[in-house]
Amino acid sequence: MSTTDILIGGGRVFFNDGGQDGLPGNGYLDMGNIPALAIQKAITEIEHFGFNAVTKSRQKDLNIVTDIGMSLSFTVDELFAEMWNILLFGNGTTTQTQTASTATAETGHIAPALLNRSIFADNTNITAGTLVVKDDGGVATFVLGTDYEIVNLVTGEIKILSGGTVEASEPLELTYDYTGRVREKIVPGADASVKGAARLEFTAQNGDDFTWIIQNCEVKPDGDSPLSSTEASEVSVILNILVDKVVNTAEPFGEVLQG
Repeated sequence: MSTTDILIGGGRVFFNDGGQDGLPGNGYLDMGNIPALAIQKAITEIEHFGFNAVTKSRQKDLNIVTDIGMSLSFTVDELFAEMWNILLFGNGTTTQTQTASTATAETGHIAPALLNRSIFADNTNITAGTLVVKDDGGVATFVLGTDYEIVNLVTGEIKILSGGTVEASEPLELTYDYTGRVREKIVPGADASVKGAARLEFTAQNGDDFTWIIQNCEVKPDGDSPLSSTEASEVSVILNILVDKVVNTAEPFGEVLQG
């Protein structure tokens, strides 16, 4: 044994959604920085015990392996849109573009049944000083600071105040300017797991680099996903390796290339 065999380093996981069973897929996605990574192995066995007349006891004489499973568990701390798609069981991302414009007498807004709660404009990134709130039909103009307050221009949140002239459940009209914005849309819950192919690229500071090529797997979040305001949010992910029944059946869990 040599000290060069002691393994110290870090890995990156690349996932090709739709690339299972030799399909081309969408290409390998770098899943970002991985603070923690572990290889998990699971074996289920049936044990048989035979009776020994000499010792007058049952003794184990056979082990039969019935199930073998392998997976990669890791945490990620770079929560970009494609990662959110996996963590929220999405089925892909689509780009939504908000073009700068003016909303004039925007309807469909109802004052909260319980005042001192908020409504949201249909658009975000409202330009400061442009919001006007009126009653249904645009007859009465409500007063900022008395009837309502602007909580957040970016999200379009407007709080309707008690003690003013806005009545609970009263229809409202909003007029305002807003700037452009590009966002990624994800539909949570559309796909409970995302299947594909994967590669683990491990770079060693000490010891040998290795690559694990996985032809068939699924990726999904592992447990809760706590979001922190005081430190980098880390989310746990599980990559379950599925038996390769198409590309190379002689290598059911892929291949590892070391060195």
